[in-house]
Amino acid sequence: MPISIRMFAVAGMLVAYSCAQSLAGQADFDPDGSATWAAGPRGPWININPDGSWRLRSKFSTPVEFADRRGIAKAQIIAEEKAKAALVRFMKQDVASARVVTEIQNDLNKATQERATESKATITKTDTRTVIENLTEITSSIAAATLRGVVILEEGYDDNTKEAWVVVGISNKTVDAARATQRMIDSPAPGNRSNSDNSSLGMQPSEVRRFPQKDW
Repeated sequence: MPISIRMFAVAGMLVAYSCAQSLAGQADFDPDGSATWAAGPRGPWININPDGSWRLRSKFSTPVEFADRRGIAKAQIIAEEKAKAALVRFMKQDVASARVVTEIQNDLNKATQERATESKATITKTDTRTVIENLTEITSSIAAATLRGVVILEEGYDDNTKEAWVVVGISNKTVDAARATQRMIDSPAPGNRSNSDNSSLGMQPSEVRRFPQKDW
């Protein structure tokens, strides 16, 4: 192996190692020098290659109540959205905690009159006070972010566990592709302008973009 190529490979491994070490937790290194780090048992997982490219993927499974085509499709839609939410929570989320103390005091006055004869009456008065104290702890988390370049990597159904799953992911390639597509939509090609209303919207010819798993 030439010295320049060897130095590039070593430098790439150092980049992957330093990126992995910047993440909390223990990263697993592959023989090719890439590093994979998991945020938890169910992900998300981030993969960093020696050249600095990265992939972030998330998987979510949801039970299927009725295992027909409609039920599986609905469960996969739910799993897809929750897998995206897991990516958002991994990147950024706001957590708030609050304590609320409530004290309620009720005073009850009760008077009872008993008349044995016409000339003698007995009046009994009872005062009752009830104090109620409540302590409420509220913890909430809110996660909101804009995901760009999200692709569905895998979806399926397990007949044994009656669960459907979806794997979604983003990478530097899909993010760049999404940005390039947005720029094409926002900026119509020169010489293709007309007086029609569609020209101001930057309409483009129909196109199909596919992202195989090996290229995402």
